[in-house]
Amino acid sequence: MDRPKGVAVPNYRRWRLEGGTFFFTLVTYERRKMFVGPLARRLLREAMVKVRRIRPFRQLAIVLLPDHLHLLWRLPENDTDYSSRLGGLKQSFTRAWLAAGGQEGSVSTARRRQEYRGVWQRRFYEHTIRDYRDFKRHLDYIHANPVKHALADRPRGWPWSSFHRYVILGEYDAEWYGPVELPGGVDIEPEQR
Repeated sequence: MDRPKGVAVPNYRRWRLEGGTFFFTLVTYERRKMFVGPLARRLLREAMVKVRRIRPFRQLAIVLLPDHLHLLWRLPENDTDYSSRLGGLKQSFTRAWLAAGGQEGSVSTARRRQEYRGVWQRRFYEHTIRDYRDFKRHLDYIHANPVKHALADRPRGWPWSSFHRYVILGEYDAEWYGPVELPGGVDIEPEQR
């Protein structure tokens, strides 16, 4: 059967791995720099706690930048459902953000009818971590990201990152910074659509 004209079909399939470790990127709508203020950072932390209480996961790493965040999560054994966790995180944050007077971008009438708000981009980027080397490469990418975006000259200079915890654990020297590129030149920060 032919697809109706104008109907987009995603050209990707998400890999589900029970108890897996996953790398995610979530981006704000229109790349709005909402996380520069303490209110948005606090509401995001509260939303994360709320989701984790309902649907447990282990947060292995995070970096929060003005308009996006990267996460490394491990799901519980026999669980593959990261989509509802990320959806719950976005939904919980959006409700709290708007209730607190936070601004959103303008959305079309069609998007509004579908109950989309102008706070987050609709999709997220996901990568299933395959082995320790892959984990380490993504961990380094997360921690080097503030330098990539010229927000700090070293990862230690960016306060909203799990880098500081990993220094205490001995994974990194406090002065660490190495350019990090992921294999295949994949852009892991989705463009605005």
